[in-house]
Amino acid sequence: MVVDRYFAKETLSVLASVLSVLVIIFASKHFVRYMSDAAAGELPTYLILKLLSLFTLASLVLMLPFAIFMAVVMALGRMYRDSEVVALEACGVGTPRIIQAAGLLGAGVALVVAVLSLGVAPWAEKQQYALRDVALAESEYSLIEGGRFHEIRDGQGIFYVERTSDDGRRMENVFVRIMENGKLDVFTAKSGFQRVDAETGARYIVLENGYRYEELANHAGFRVHEYRESGIRIEQQVISRNVDPIVARSSWALLSSDDPRELAEFHWRLGMPISSLILAIIAVPLAKARPRQGRYAKLVIGLLVYIAYTYSLMLGRSWLEKGVIPPMMGLWWAHAAALLLFAALLVRKFGWRWSWRTMLGR
Repeated sequence: MVVDRYFAKETLSVLASVLSVLVIIFASKHFVRYMSDAAAGELPTYLILKLLSLFTLASLVLMLPFAIFMAVVMALGRMYRDSEVVALEACGVGTPRIIQAAGLLGAGVALVVAVLSLGVAPWAEKQQYALRDVALAESEYSLIEGGRFHEIRDGQGIFYVERTSDDGRRMENVFVRIMENGKLDVFTAKSGFQRVDAETGARYIVLENGYRYEELANHAGFRVHEYRESGIRIEQQVISRNVDPIVARSSWALLSSDDPRELAEFHWRLGMPISSLILAIIAVPLAKARPRQGRYAKLVIGLLVYIAYTYSLMLGRSWLEKGVIPPMMGLWWAHAAALLLFAALLVRKFGWRWSWRTMLGR
């Protein structure tokens, strides 16, 4: 237990550092993009932090498997450099015990990744789409210009605004004429502003301090209403999504689908926690180094192994989407290949007989 706690402490400290660096890199890159969109008027500034938080939350699914892998490699590399592993082996704590400790730690991270991948990340993606829809709808504010007439409701009405604010939201001296079901409605107002419904994308003009002239039945005259505030829908904004909505669907919906692309997405989500566990244990033989090799001697080899494993998962996902391999096969072949590599590394470093006993837990 003491060894397990020590190993967990060393690894988790490195994991926190690696994860912090990854979050900063991912967040910085997208923060610059969001700021560019905001400068171009395509994204309201108040949505930037919300979108950035949701993106970071969804990206943890990709960052955590890499972070646990690098944490085990770097922590064990430091322990090999300082001859701590040699001391542990002299006390009867060998590589099998270290693999067990790494596996327990990897299982904990895999559980967190499973919750994120199967539930939290799709929710975060869905929220990002909703916020992007709001941004897309609000970008239409600039279409209203002062000093000219505008058609609304497919030509059923017109409105005129004498002046607008710089952002196009506030208006002064507004006139609206709507012909609907054979009846005429006329609105006048001293001021107004635009509002977009976040759920439907419908765009409204909210008029302030004005009068409404409502035509009576059979053209018998007009009824005059004075109001402090009145809303008029001017159009239903058509929302177009720029990102594949499959990543925002629930995992249960994907599992119940017959669409190869949706099944590929489900297997990808399921593969993330599995890869976290496999990467945690495969990092143990990769981290083995001689005392004079240095703390980060195995980082390059470790990165190559991680890239190869991740590429195989991505390739398998592509094959599933195209129907090259059956859905039942999923990404299990990629996980099996990684486990075979783990066994091969044990054989190469410790010999066949030792590795066989280790795999059997003897």
